[in-house]
Amino acid sequence: MAAMQTTSSSEDMARRIEELARPKRFASGFERDRRSVYWVEREPPKPGPDGVTVIIATPRVQELAQHRDPDRQWRGDRLTAIWPVSKSAQQASASERLSYLAQPREFPHYLMERSPYMTATPAARSASASHRLEQLAEPKDRTDPFETYQKAWGQYFPVPSPALHARTTERVDQLAEPKKYPKEFQGEKPVQWPVSEQALKSLASLRLQQLSRPRSRTMIRDDYDPYKVSPAARKTRPTPRLEELSAPIPRKIRSKKV
Repeated sequence: MAAMQTTSSSEDMARRIEELARPKRFASGFERDRRSVYWVEREPPKPGPDGVTVIIATPRVQELAQHRDPDRQWRGDRLTAIWPVSKSAQQASASERLSYLAQPREFPHYLMERSPYMTATPAARSASASHRLEQLAEPKDRTDPFETYQKAWGQYFPVPSPALHARTTERVDQLAEPKKYPKEFQGEKPVQWPVSEQALKSLASLRLQQLSRPRSRTMIRDDYDPYKVSPAARKTRPTPRLEELSAPIPRKIRSKKV
C-alpha cells in the first residue's frame, strides 16, 4: 500500500514538473518583431474624404461632451437685495428643533449690568495679613551690585571721607607726572607758512627739469611686449651666491619612491 502511494506521488510530481516546464504561450495579438514596447497597437483614425475625422464615442462620453443648459441649471445674480417672500414661507411654522436653536444663549455666571466699582466684604476689611504675606508684599530690592556707573541715569556715588583726606606717596606723584616731549619733537606744521628766500630764488637743475617734463606722445611704444626677454638677459649668468639662494632647502627635498 505504501509502495502504491509512493508511485502515485512520484507520478504527480513528474506531471507537475512537466506542466511547469512547458513554454509560455504567446498572446493573441503578439508581434515577434515589434519595433518598440511603446508602439501603438492600432493606427489613429484618419480624416475622411471630406476632411473630417469621424470618432466613435461611447454614449457617456457624448453626454459629457454636451454643453450645459443655462435655462435649467444656471441663474444670474439677483437684481436687488429685496425680493418678495412667498405665501408658503409666510405661513410656515418652525419645528421644535428650529425653535430651540433660535433661542439666545444663556450666560448663568455673567451679569450684564455689573457696577465697575467693587465693594469689599466686612470680613475682608477686618482681616489681618500673615507674616508670610507681609514678607511677600514688600517691594523688591532693585539695587544691582554689578551695575556700572552711568551719568545718563542720574546716579550719584558720594566719595568716602577717607578718600577725601588721603595723601599720595612720592612714587604715585612721580607716576602721575605727564610724559615730557623729546628734544627733537616738533609740533604740527601750520597750514600756511612763509616760503624762504632761497626757495624763491632757487633754479631747478637740468636733470630735475628733464624729470618734471611730461612724457611726449612720440615716445610711447604701442608694440611694447612686457613678456619679451631681451638678448642680454638670455646670456646672463647668475652669481654663486644667487645659485646658493635659489637652491631648495635640503630638509624639504624628498627622494622619489621607485
